[in-house]
Amino acid sequence: MGLRYQPLAASIRFARASFKLIRGEDGLLETLGNDQPGFDHDALGRRLGLLIEASATNLLRYSTDFSNALWEKNAGVTVGPSAIMAPDGSNNAMLLDLPGGTDGIYQNVGSLVSGETYSFAIWMRAVSGTAAITLGGIDGPSMHAISLGENWQRVSIAEPASGTTRYPKISTAVSGIPASVLIWNAQLEAGPAPTSDIISNGIPASRAAEGVTLDPGDWFAQGAGTMVFDLQTASAWRGIWRIVQLYSSSLDDDHLDLGYDSDAGQLRLSLRRDGVPIVTQSLYGGLSPDTRHRIALGWEDDGIAVALGGVVLTSPSGFAMPRNFSNIVLGSYGGTDKHMNGHLRNLAYWPERLSDARLAGLSVV
Repeated sequence: MGLRYQPLAASIRFARASFKLIRGEDGLLETLGNDQPGFDHDALGRRLGLLIEASATNLLRYSTDFSNALWEKNAGVTVGPSAIMAPDGSNNAMLLDLPGGTDGIYQNVGSLVSGETYSFAIWMRAVSGTAAITLGGIDGPSMHAISLGENWQRVSIAEPASGTTRYPKISTAVSGIPASVLIWNAQLEAGPAPTSDIISNGIPASRAAEGVTLDPGDWFAQGAGTMVFDLQTASAWRGIWRIVQLYSSSLDDDHLDLGYDSDAGQLRLSLRRDGVPIVTQSLYGGLSPDTRHRIALGWEDDGIAVALGGVVLTSPSGFAMPRNFSNIVLGSYGGTDKHMNGHLRNLAYWPERLSDARLAGLSVV
């Protein structure tokens, strides 16, 4: 993540009460300790930005040990150790031999809520050449065809659960062709898209929510300013998530709040002063999942402007901005929920409200 205004680098704070797995510059997953920022990278080592995530739980047990009895196997299915390095650089990858058809490996999970959506993700690669694999289902057999090559890739599906027995399964039901593949760390969690890897053993394992804040010291100009957020959105989402919040002692008191309602497809802006709502506005600026966006937020004593994709949307004017913002929260609601589950690639700040023309230009990727 880049910081365009130098004091931001010294003012940013991270909080997470657990470990986190993130991809490093060498393309391998690495373990971060508590409160360490998760600067993520792609397979080639290119920085993706700061990954800001909510809490999550891997509902599967023994997520990397597919030889455990909780991973049930149909007749003819075998699993064993592999000499090929796993995505985290360890020797924990396993070789899965599938006889073809619907026979496969699965784990029974009985605690899912009927009608809720769950995502299933697993690292896989073909031993050689390519392999056709079926993932499914979170709620019984399904037909999610996956094509694998000789590089590790994290593949996933998402499905709603019903009232019957549920099991995420790996087979070759679509192609019917036998396959030998490498597998590592299976993950089943609530929500429409998988989050970063969580490794479990005998019980489901969890990762804590992340809080990312800026301390508004002498560098921060009360009453007027501009922030530009360079974001890579999550691959799927639901509900409302936050981009930034500026507030005094409480979100119920003075605050400036910019978020996104993925169900309505709208940016949402909220301003309070002395606990009284001044602006509550839907800005009709749609965001696409798994896409890079730039969003510019400018404010001053008599108005707020939000720019997205070269278009500037403004609030009604004629009010005085609060001048007591002492908290700046990035990518979540008060640092506790409604996380963006995406990457903050860059953040720029100016201690003044830039012109509409400048905001428009800064909001184009």
